[in-house]
Amino acid sequence: MHKFLLAVSIFSLFFYSCKTDFDITSDWEDISIIYGLLDPSDTAQYIKINKAFLDKTTSALVIAKIPDSLYYKNINVQLQQYLADNFIKTIQMEQIDGNLEGFVKDTGIFANAPNFLYKTKEVLDQNSSYQLLITESENGKQVNASTEIINDFNVQRPTGFTKVNFFPGGTYKTQWSSAKDGKLYALTIRFYYKEVNFVDTTLFQEKYLDWPIFSSLRSVSTVGGQTMESDIAGDAFYSYLNSQLTEDPSVFRISQYFNFMFSVGGEELDIYNQVTLAQQGITSGSVQPEYTNIENGLGLFSSRFHKTVFNVPIDVHTIDTLACGQVTSHLRFMNSVGDLCF
Repeated sequence: MHKFLLAVSIFSLFFYSCKTDFDITSDWEDISIIYGLLDPSDTAQYIKINKAFLDKTTSALVIAKIPDSLYYKNINVQLQQYLADNFIKTIQMEQIDGNLEGFVKDTGIFANAPNFLYKTKEVLDQNSSYQLLITESENGKQVNASTEIINDFNVQRPTGFTKVNFFPGGTYKTQWSSAKDGKLYALTIRFYYKEVNFVDTTLFQEKYLDWPIFSSLRSVSTVGGQTMESDIAGDAFYSYLNSQLTEDPSVFRISQYFNFMFSVGGEELDIYNQVTLAQQGITSGSVQPEYTNIENGLGLFSSRFHKTVFNVPIDVHTIDTLACGQVTSHLRFMNSVGDLCF
């Protein structure tokens, strides 16, 4: 599965750039809205390209339902690779319908079919930077943006062979080295377990829960190699499972293992996130300038990287606490010797 998720279908028409001012009420103004996160850990890259629209004689809610009002009919979309400021090659991106590739556009005020995206399966070089170049065939207008590609990084804790223990009242420390050209870090722990029919044990389901740990931890710089860490409260694990699972007398559950799933965002994504957060709050009384790094357009073009530590074993103390502890004993998990605690 591609790990790319479209977080935005179209950006606000009120973006502001320190480089370019746009008057969206101008009849002749053509405003391109871009969203793209290049990911060298993924198997394909996708760019979302829309256009802003305004018609003084027709309701915007009516226009929003017309696909031709959202998409360009004829544009050329390219990625240009640079290494140490030297041009390497041009990568041609093709138009596809995201609805047909698992990226189904939500229903709402905007037309949800088709869901045009621009795609390439070209392998990205982590030591290179990439420029997005969009050219309108009708008038030659060009929109561009650039980003560095985030490098791979090392995770010191956990490993795939050291057991993780979420000790009640204690903490578990994760530790890693920051990635070159990475700035914004997130971690989700995926807990795998099995649900087995209590009467017929040949009937079972493999399941998992995703436990969000943090989503906006920032490195000091994008140089890479910084030691980063996060303490996870042991009690939080049992509280989270208690909030997500319900007691079911027809089954018992067996703990299996964890996947620690790290995500890293580029500097542009971090700036966008910081600007967005700064404009939230009950004291906000007016529309403030928002961040965009698109030249001659609006939106966000950055990079990200995913790294997972797979099949992390669970310590017997965590298995026994999950099975017999006060918070989760009703969830009917087996203890470390294969018994239920009642």
